Amino acid sequence: MLLIKNGYCINSEKEGYFDILVDGNRIVKIDKDIEGGFDEIIDAKDCVVMPTFCNAHTHLAMSLFRGLADDLELMDWLNNHIFPAEAKYVNKDMVYICSKLSMLEGIRSATGCFGDMYFFEEEVARAAIEIGVRAIIGEGIIDFPTPDCKNPKEAVEKTKSLKEEFKNSELVKVSYAPHSTYTLSEDTLKMVANSLDENDIVQIHINESEREVELVKSQKGKRPLEVLNDAGLLTDRTFMAHCVATDDEEIELIKNKNAKVINVPQSNFKLASGIAPICKMVKIGIDVYIGTDGPASNNNLDMIEEIRTSSLVQKIKFGEKAMDSKTILKLASNFNGLFDGIGYLKEGNLADIAVVSLEGIESVPIYNPYSFIVYALNSRDVRDVIVNGRVILKNREFVDIDEEEVKFRVKELSKSLGGL
Repeated sequence: MLLIKNGYCINSEKEGYFDILVDGNRIVKIDKDIEGGFDEIIDAKDCVVMPTFCNAHTHLAMSLFRGLADDLELMDWLNNHIFPAEAKYVNKDMVYICSKLSMLEGIRSATGCFGDMYFFEEEVARAAIEIGVRAIIGEGIIDFPTPDCKNPKEAVEKTKSLKEEFKNSELVKVSYAPHSTYTLSEDTLKMVANSLDENDIVQIHINESEREVELVKSQKGKRPLEVLNDAGLLTDRTFMAHCVATDDEEIELIKNKNAKVINVPQSNFKLASGIAPICKMVKIGIDVYIGTDGPASNNNLDMIEEIRTSSLVQKIKFGEKAMDSKTILKLASNFNGLFDGIGYLKEGNLADIAVVSLEGIESVPIYNPYSFIVYALNSRDVRDVIVNGRVILKNREFVDIDEEEVKFRVKELSKSLGGL
């Protein structure tokens, strides 16, 4: 058993200074001064203890392309730089080691789960299981050959085989991952919809920019959300990244369909795509999540930065009270529809827990721990990370993971692209 002692618990059924007892992969007790025999004790004195974050949308293996093409508009960035680089450099080994690097980066900002869309997704799963983090993997479905699949039908069939392979995994879930309504025909989107079982998750990019909306209208005569809805893919199991160019009528449609929205503000800003109106969405009860997008368009996987940005930019658009610190932390710890029993410290819930040090200069003084996490915290303050009851990061060092080897291997891969 693992005991976390003396920490200040937030996003918890008992807030304040409490001990947390973990048995196996679950929280079994939250109380004052828990005593007994334990296999391991983490002293969280002068620390905040909270749930780990869920990076709900990213492309982990794209760390190889970090900084390869910057300061570009979305379609230019994709069509003239990223898609050609992927065709040339993406393979199983690349996806495995670059995803591993990205997972390590994310863990340092208290991230215990990643929603990933890319290619060779079995390698993403392998990296996640080895490190001990959670992953929702989605093999990219697109209307042209990918590094892994010759056509979208093959990608759908691969998704089915991945579902079978990981059906009993505690850490990995499989989703369908149609790329977008501008890279897929309506027939392909319907094929994906007809392939779904009742509880299947769908990840997709939607309304990323006004230019995307205009492109889809020119292709199909309607807006992306209408295309998605007509194909039967706008459901309560659909997770839509971006949703920047989304009007009030579409927000109502999302609400009525109980679909999910993933906010990725820093990538949206860097590609000059705009600001997603998530404040309006949260206000009417739409399930909103936070993600970083991929490390080639962000260019990092720091969820702490993303959380702060998500809050601050909504204040510019909707006023100073928009997206207060408690609300935004709930979005960052939202696992609804992805994994059950995570995102809130409660007896019986899964033990996905982060311990954040309050010893940094930026943590003095503290009046409100939620405010500190959202507006002052840095990833260097993240001290310990536990996922599924397993300690992955301890005293800022990875447990049983050779960080230097992972970095070395990615650096070696980058040399063929002109990396230093």
